[in-house]
Amino acid sequence: MHTFFAQLGLTKNEEEIYLFLLEYGSSIASIVAKRLNLNRVTAYASLRSLKRKMLVTSFEKNDVTYFEASTPEEIVHVCKKRVTIQENLEREAESLLPELKKIQDKQIKPILEVKGELKYYQGIDAVTALVKETLEEDQPEQLCFGLNKYHVEHSDDDWKTYTKHRVDKGMHVRSIQPDTLEAKEYKQRDNDELRTTILVPHKSFPADCELNIIGDMIALFVTHGDKPAGMKIYHKDMAKVLTSLFELACIGAKTFNKNDS
Repeated sequence: MHTFFAQLGLTKNEEEIYLFLLEYGSSIASIVAKRLNLNRVTAYASLRSLKRKMLVTSFEKNDVTYFEASTPEEIVHVCKKRVTIQENLEREAESLLPELKKIQDKQIKPILEVKGELKYYQGIDAVTALVKETLEEDQPEQLCFGLNKYHVEHSDDDWKTYTKHRVDKGMHVRSIQPDTLEAKEYKQRDNDELRTTILVPHKSFPADCELNIIGDMIALFVTHGDKPAGMKIYHKDMAKVLTSLFELACIGAKTFNKNDS
């Protein structure tokens, strides 16, 4: 019986009070408290709760409030009423499901993965994770176009740590960069950072987004502005065509360097 009353939502005190009133009939709160060894505050609180649960009723007699247990049949009625309420609630939830799903779909997901082949990153923390993940590729070379502002606007220590790990890993970088001040400084560190950088005119070839190609992996990311974002794709043919375009770009980039010399 205790399990039933617990599932009905009654506390131990409420169960004892209900069974007491059911056995002995109507009574005042002070008598209930005394007979069940409860303090009056606890007894009154439990009686009010039982009234809300429709398991106890009350009436006035000689300006005194008496409490009376609902009949066992009334308990069955209460249970049926709760079942009806739950069924109605379930139907309402099902009717609201499409609208709730639309709201959920608007939720910003920092990292969204599609079948392990494509990952989308939103927010600076997620993009930072993407940058670090490029070191997980077991390839000897990284192709890079565009010096993203991550290098100069975000954690310098993080970038130095990334570069050290890449160098320790033995991953060489071939890089084409618009000739901004930051890119020129970047190129000066090529020997120390296992990299070969070719500079091109910034006005003709601006690049605020960085492209990395490492084997069959393609990574694009932006860290500046209000919406830092990035994506990583694993696709052999896509990586191959972008590698071809990079090699073509290298030929053109070297022409600019010749003209400058």
